[in-house]
Amino acid sequence: MHTCDAPEARGFSSRSGRWATRAGALVLLTLATLALVAIPSGTAQAEPISEAPQRRLTAPPNAALPGFTLPDLAGVPLRLEAQRDRVVLVHFFATWCEPCREELASLSRLAQGPLSGRLAIVAVNVAEVPVRVRRFMEAAPVAFPVVLDADRGVTRAWGVGVLPTTFVLGPGLQPRLFVEGDLDWSRPEILSALEAVGVDAGRREF
Repeated sequence: MHTCDAPEARGFSSRSGRWATRAGALVLLTLATLALVAIPSGTAQAEPISEAPQRRLTAPPNAALPGFTLPDLAGVPLRLEAQRDRVVLVHFFATWCEPCREELASLSRLAQGPLSGRLAIVAVNVAEVPVRVRRFMEAAPVAFPVVLDADRGVTRAWGVGVLPTTFVLGPGLQPRLFVEGDLDWSRPEILSALEAVGVDAGRREF
């Protein structure tokens, strides 16, 4: 049930409240009349609102990033070093982050798309209780491993200050591309950029 404060509670009497209401209505009527007179017929259409530019993959801020070993949801250690011969996406996220949830689905489609088997994706959950992450991933499974950065050690070492954040590493785990915020990984230019990382590293079959 919605409620409103009584006029007396706002510091004026019922009579003054009625006068204020009448005066306010008169002002609004006057402004509306002036607006109709000022706008010529046929020119009242609003200008279209331009869409915000889409995020892009850009050069990463750090030339080198430390490797890591973190437990997956089953408690099994996952070593980033084991993926050094592939193009790797390292994605930092949290389950409470709305854009993160949407991007996890986009990354899962990428993992099962045309580049399937030719790149690796590792999702790093930032400082959440493991049982919460497990329940979330059971309800919304993904096609790549999820590891737990419980103490934010890796998150800090990689300079992550925004969630979601994703790094694209070339073979040899060299940082090549980077984006802060969510990204639609199905966009043709994004797929082309991922392919270029493999080609530039000498993996012509990518």
